[in-house]
Order: sequence, then structure tokens, then C-alpha cells
Amino acid sequence: MDAVIKTDKVIHQSYIIQHNDKAILNLKWNKKSEKRQRVRVLFKNGPKGISIRWTPKTSKKIFQLEFKFRGKSYVHDCGEFLPGSFGCNDLAQYLLKLNEKHRNKDGTFRTNPNVDVITKSELKKSQLKTIRQVIELICKDNFPRKNIKGKLSALSQKDHTRFLIGYNKRRDHITFEDDEKGWGQILFKERINNKETKKYEPNPIQDWETLFKTYPAETGCYPGDDETSVYDSYLGKVIIDDLLPGNIEIYLNEITRSYGQKENIRKALACLWGYARKKNLMGPNPPLNPTRKEEGGITITKEEESLWIGSKYNEMSYDVEELEEINKALISLRDKHPFQSECIRMLIYTGMRIEECKKLTKEMITTDINGEPIILMKRYIAKGRTNQRQKDIAYDITEPVQEVLDSLKYQLEKPEFKPYHFVKWLFPTTRISLEKLSDPDRYPKYARSNACRTKTIDDCWYAVKKKTHLKGSIKSLRKSFINLTNETLGGAHRGKHISKHTNEFTNSRSYDKASRKKTTDMARKVGEVLMFRRNAK
Repeated sequence: MDAVIKTDKVIHQSYIIQHNDKAILNLKWNKKSEKRQRVRVLFKNGPKGISIRWTPKTSKKIFQLEFKFRGKSYVHDCGEFLPGSFGCNDLAQYLLKLNEKHRNKDGTFRTNPNVDVITKSELKKSQLKTIRQVIELICKDNFPRKNIKGKLSALSQKDHTRFLIGYNKRRDHITFEDDEKGWGQILFKERINNKETKKYEPNPIQDWETLFKTYPAETGCYPGDDETSVYDSYLGKVIIDDLLPGNIEIYLNEITRSYGQKENIRKALACLWGYARKKNLMGPNPPLNPTRKEEGGITITKEEESLWIGSKYNEMSYDVEELEEINKALISLRDKHPFQSECIRMLIYTGMRIEECKKLTKEMITTDINGEPIILMKRYIAKGRTNQRQKDIAYDITEPVQEVLDSLKYQLEKPEFKPYHFVKWLFPTTRISLEKLSDPDRYPKYARSNACRTKTIDDCWYAVKKKTHLKGSIKSLRKSFINLTNETLGGAHRGKHISKHTNEFTNSRSYDKASRKKTTDMARKVGEVLMFRRNAK
């Protein structure tokens, strides 16, 4: 022992030893004092300002740094000596990082090590997230909109998750629905179908943490499926700051994908990028968005011919005779396909978009300021709902629309559908749980939930095509309605009011699609005029 330092509170016994783990480990109490007091251990050849605070009673040995900052003396604990875990070499690494963070080049302290600070490099590192990590965060956050309060629609959430985490058992555990405002909600199913037992069983996964823990990256993928989600691909490992247009292009083109598929993946990645940017998950100088062509991002080239089988119906519309044939088929099928039949007829008579029509509620049947009957579609289910200027849309209840409403009354008068009077949806599903519907005390929100709404009308549409032998898509009904409207009213400038377009350009560009028969008739009429002119010459 070389010295004894006395203070009013405690006696510090001082030792001087070599700066190595063996010397520290061999420290022995010399028993010159009856009480085991705190001991200050100095080093002969150790780093400047470093000592050990040794408490023999607890056998603790703490490395300490004595330093001055702005004229005042301080002591900083550097860590406890633990043989094999934290020794002199580990101390050297600790001091190296401390000096980089707090010391100037001349050895003086620019910041106090006892005050936690974060450097620019540490800040940048703390913000670095892989694409997988951002995907997990956006899923947990329920896909918020980019520039306006709220969430994306359930349909958008469904599309994005298919490409971001789908083609995987993860999606078997979740479902999607819109709330009263049209905001999408991703919910965990109460029960899932066990494909081995072919029975519905309670869903063991009820939160995102469990979902990603159960199916980590590259697990849970469907065997034999060429498609791989972004989460399960090599792209998921990339730091989102480092995502380049070339990375995306390689991913898009590594398997055969249609233009529509590529575009949907791009939209999903754009949504992900926007979320990361908004949440400050990138560094202080975020790079340009690789998904935006305007910012130097990717360009998706269309194929000479569309790879999507349904694209051949993009330009197709039905004439009046064909629409009448479809309508007759729907009336004959209404008992086999209740509510679906009426929903498709509503599309024929109003030109509504499919998703908008399926979300109509009974409360939307009302009157306008003049007392005329209308269907007042709420803005939150209409296309363009993100636009604050979007208003509720009024559809006049014309005679054919009233026929649809009368047909719905006919359906609800059937004994099996009488409990459906409590359901808010205009087009309810036939898969409603009567047990839940009849027990409002246990299931108070069930009658107004999306579980009671018609989700698909495809079964009825396939039956119509089989019965009429007509080809085409359900989307062709909107084109047909708008074409008929424009023709009846004398142009798109008037038809836009019925089709609910904001301008006639959209109406004429996207929906002015004449049927093949109508095109032939018009071509012959033009030909007759040209023949007349030639003969006159």
C-alpha cells in the first residue's frame, strides 16, 4: 500500500499495480484496517486518468476515468472488471469510442462523458432500417395515408400486403375491412381453416409480433410458387436508404410478370418508401425515391401485348340489347344468387364502381332538397375520398333503380332472410352468422360489420355469362352505362353529370367505348357519306 487518503466521510486505501488483467485479479486485501473500506487502485503504466474503485466487501472492481471539463473535475465509470468478459483490452476499446465521441484532437473534452450525447454517425446508424423492418412497422401501423389523416382502404391494404408479405402463410391469419370512415383495418381472424384437418380452428396468432415470429423471412412460403414477397426476397435485406432503381428492376424482371403486377409492386414499394420518409426512418439526407420516374426512379415498360387474360375486355362495352339480355338473366338468377343479382343490376342502372356499390347502406336511401328519392353515396366510400373537396354523391332513384330496391325487399321477405332487416348493408352476404345476428348482446356490432356485407359478386356474374353466352367483364357494365348515357344526352359534356366524373375528358377518354356492332354501324354510315361525295364528284 502506497498511500492512505483521508476524507470526512470515508477512508480510501490506494494501491498501485501493473495495468493488466492478472494484476487486477490478484488484488488482495492487506488487512491493515479492521473494516473493509473502498480502495483506489492506480496503474503504473495504464491509460491517463484511469484507476479502479475496489470494494473488498462486495469484490467489485470498477474502472474509472478522472477528467476535467470546463474547469471542473469529474469521475466517469467505464465498466466493471469481469475476468473473461470485461478487462483491460475491453477498456481500451471503450475509451477509444469515448474519445471519438467526446474528446477534441488536442485531448481536451468537448462534451461531458457523463452526459449522454449522440453523434451524427450514431444518429444515422440509429435510423438505418432494412426493408423488412419497415414492412413490419407499416403493417403494425395499419398502412397510414401519406398526406392526409387516416388509413388506406382495405382494398389497397390487401393489394400492398400481397406483394410485401404475401404468397405466404402469413396472409392466412389476417383479414381486411373498412370502418365507418372508409379507413382500412387489418384484423387477425378469429378462426382459420386447418388444411390438414379441413376444419376451422381458433387462430393462434392475434398480433403482428407473433405473426412475424412464427413466419420469419423466407419461411411459410407456399411450395412451388414462383412468386416471392418483398419481405421474403433478397430485397428485404436491403437498407431502405440504399434501395436503387436497378435493385427494383432486377426484382420485377427476375420472373415473368404482367405490366399490372409490376405496377402494383411498384405502388406497394412507393407506399413503403413514403412511410419510411414520413416516419424519418432514413438519414438526415434521404435519397431520391427510386419508385418515382420523376425523381430518376424506375420505368416499367408495357408489353406489346398484355399478359393479363382479362385485358381483352378493357375496351369492351355492351349495347342495349345485350344489357337487356343480362338483366333478364339476373332476374332469373335472383333466387339462386340473392343480393348478388341485385348488386349487378344496380351496376347496370347507375354505372357505379363495383366496390362503391357493394358498400352501399340502407341509410343512404333518402331524398334530396326537392324531395326526390336518391341514393346518397357517402364520400368516404367513393373514389377520390382522399381529396378533401370530395362530396357525397347523389344517384337518382330512377324507375329501374327502384326495381332493384323492390327486388331487395322481395329477398328480405323470405323467411331465411328476415333476420337480415337488422343488417345495415344494402347488399348483405348470404354467409351471415345467424347466431351472432340474433344475439346483439354478445355481438352488438356484428349487424353493422363488414362480415355481413357482400364481398364478391363473381359467382352470379359467371352464371350470367353461362346463361347468356356473352363474354366480358363486370367492369364493362360501367363503360356500357356511360356510353349509353353520352349517346342519349348528346355527348360527354352532359354525360359526365350522370357518370359522376369531374370533367368530360375523363369520361370520353376512358369510357367512350362503342360496342363492335355500334362501331360497324358507324363505319358503314361514314362509308355511305364518302360514297356520296365520290359519286357527286
